Amino acid sequence: MVEIKICGFKRKKDIVDAINLGIRWIGLNFYEKSPRFIEEKEAKILIENLPPDVKKIGVFVNPEEKKLFEIIKKIKLDGIQLHGNEPPSLLENFKKVFPEKILIKAIRVRKSEEVIKKIKHYKISDYFLLDRYEEDNFGGTGKMIDEKEIIKEKLPWHKIFVAGGISSENVKEVIKKYRPFGIDVASGVEIAPGIKDIEKIKRLIEEVKNAS
Repeated sequence: MVEIKICGFKRKKDIVDAINLGIRWIGLNFYEKSPRFIEEKEAKILIENLPPDVKKIGVFVNPEEKKLFEIIKKIKLDGIQLHGNEPPSLLENFKKVFPEKILIKAIRVRKSEEVIKKIKHYKISDYFLLDRYEEDNFGGTGKMIDEKEIIKEKLPWHKIFVAGGISSENVKEVIKKYRPFGIDVASGVEIAPGIKDIEKIKRLIEEVKNAS
């Protein structure tokens, strides 16, 4: 089955509900301009005592390297997702210091040639995440990527998450189009930014199972 990653949690109850439904990829947002932003101390509480097979991923935008590494050590994240214009050197240093941790590089889709170029540019990444491009908006647009800007046969779909405006209503279409490794969802399973709806998560999982 296609992997499901749910991002932007702000309540422990929502994380526990999602895990009980089978979700094994959890995203916590450390980008201060995001409506789903959480402080370090909140994040630490949210991921305490979670099952060991749950992948706890921190979402960052153009972080300062020293600060990023401190957060990873302090909160014991299983990996990071970088949504900005980070230099490849940051990714390389991350892999040197934390070789066992997951590295996801988000790429905002604007032109197909740019997507291919950036995947090569950030080739050290374990996974990539394709999201909608909007000027000065680093993810969380709630809008789907432009299919016309994707050269599907040239991308490594076995290591790509698709994000942007995904919900139970359209997830089967997304999976049919791209056959990605996983999908990344936030607003599509929410009542409000950061507040998840268990019924929406259930419907999403069911539709992913049907599509797979």
